[in-house]
Amino acid sequence: MYKNYYYLFRCIRQLETIIRKQRVVEAYTQERDRLFIKIPLPGKPDFHIIISTSPQNPFVSAKDEHFKAKKNTVSFFNEYFPSPIGSIGIAEGDRVIRIELGCGALLIFFRGSKSNIFFISENEIRSSFKKITEAERKSLNNEIEGIKFISSIGEVEKITDAETDELKLRKLPYIGKEIIKESEYRGTDLIAQFKKVINEILTGNIIVYHDEETGKPSFHPVTFKSYKIPKDHFEFDNFIDALNKYFSQNYTRSNVKILKKQIDTHISKEMESLSHKLNNLKARVDAGTKDELYHHFGDLLLANRHLIQRGMKEISLEDYTAGTPVIIRLDEKLSPNQNVDRYFDKSRAEKIEYAKSVELLRTASKSFTRLAEIRERFENAAELNELLQIKKELKMTTQNPRQKDDAERLNFRHFLIDNKYHVFVGKDSRNNDQLTTKFAKQNDFWFHARSVSGSHVVLRVENTKEVIPKNILLKAASIAAFYSKAKTSKLVPVTYTLKKYVNKNARHEVGQVTVTKESVLLVKPEIPKDCEAVNE
Repeated sequence: MYKNYYYLFRCIRQLETIIRKQRVVEAYTQERDRLFIKIPLPGKPDFHIIISTSPQNPFVSAKDEHFKAKKNTVSFFNEYFPSPIGSIGIAEGDRVIRIELGCGALLIFFRGSKSNIFFISENEIRSSFKKITEAERKSLNNEIEGIKFISSIGEVEKITDAETDELKLRKLPYIGKEIIKESEYRGTDLIAQFKKVINEILTGNIIVYHDEETGKPSFHPVTFKSYKIPKDHFEFDNFIDALNKYFSQNYTRSNVKILKKQIDTHISKEMESLSHKLNNLKARVDAGTKDELYHHFGDLLLANRHLIQRGMKEISLEDYTAGTPVIIRLDEKLSPNQNVDRYFDKSRAEKIEYAKSVELLRTASKSFTRLAEIRERFENAAELNELLQIKKELKMTTQNPRQKDDAERLNFRHFLIDNKYHVFVGKDSRNNDQLTTKFAKQNDFWFHARSVSGSHVVLRVENTKEVIPKNILLKAASIAAFYSKAKTSKLVPVTYTLKKYVNKNARHEVGQVTVTKESVLLVKPEIPKDCEAVNE
């Protein structure tokens, strides 16, 4: 996809035609892992390059119009700006980009968790977007001297032209699974197909659409044959426009997924609550009203008030309407007159309460029918605007507990496994405390790499009756191992338990807890392939 070396090459070639001989005026961040570089263009004073160094989502893109936030922005490299822009090149066979400036260069490294942006002069790192150690600085300085940067299609095509061994070609890190898949789909002479596919990535029109099979947006040359292209799609000869459309579609689909879950949870809770209320109200109405009986008891007590004495718990009186004795309960603490009034009051209250129950049953039945109609519309809704309208009709305000829960998630790293299971990762010691003691629920699963420092990790259990599959536990454990000091090990033991067995008291330091019951999983430290990072 767009993260592949060849797509990246095409992106920077297009960028060079736009920004060469222009001037960088500032660079800043206002989102995690993203650097915004402002380069005013004729007629586009707010043009920006956007660089993402996210391990899961690295990219370079551009926007004709982007406005700097008034708060929560941090500037980078601005002691070197403004500066004119020269050529842009990419490392031979490596996702390292060099943007030449008048006083040095910007180097963009896309290398997983080590992705970073540097300002260099005379092949020495002067400043970095993300913090690096002195040892890392020295290692990178040595590496920079040996990197060969290229900038033409002919040069990039020569990388594979020199290789005639199919097995070796398959193993080249910059080829990627997508190129192999498309080349194999086309048949024999794989090396020739590789070259055709690469050329189509470098020069062909790009198509963007929603893939119903995967449930995600797709991005590839329109000439690719291994995909089923739907009627509803977008085709671009401009690579950056295609990339921005892909991000827009991905953002929309992600929002649709989140919103659908919020609405589904809201409707389910409302219908469950209404069902319980309807059952109680119907039982109450079916039981009928006793207002006439209570009034009749009041009349009998009034007619026989002289027989009532304080301290009596009940009295047997001749019922003049039935001609038989009737036993009426009394409040021994009340006077005869108060016991008479008590039954007349009960009659009035019963009449009012029954009428209210009838009205509440009518209103609740109407609400349930309306909610059932909304649910039917919701189940057929696929577009964001439809869901937003349904949310408005349901009056789901920002005070909705589910929305507050979603807002709280933003404090942590957030991953989605198999498009179903939410995993949250602490960012530091205080954040770990917040995740474990305030955010995690009692029956959520809790993970931590054993015997080493690392992030607290929580696997949210939405349905406590559901048995979480073992492979999901293993994937969550792999994430915990990845965000620990043992991330470079081949295998890492990870403690896991339910959150209710994790305790913290006043004697614990920040980020420390005690686990009273635990199990251990031995896993490879990694972010699993089917684990999607949910953008903050």
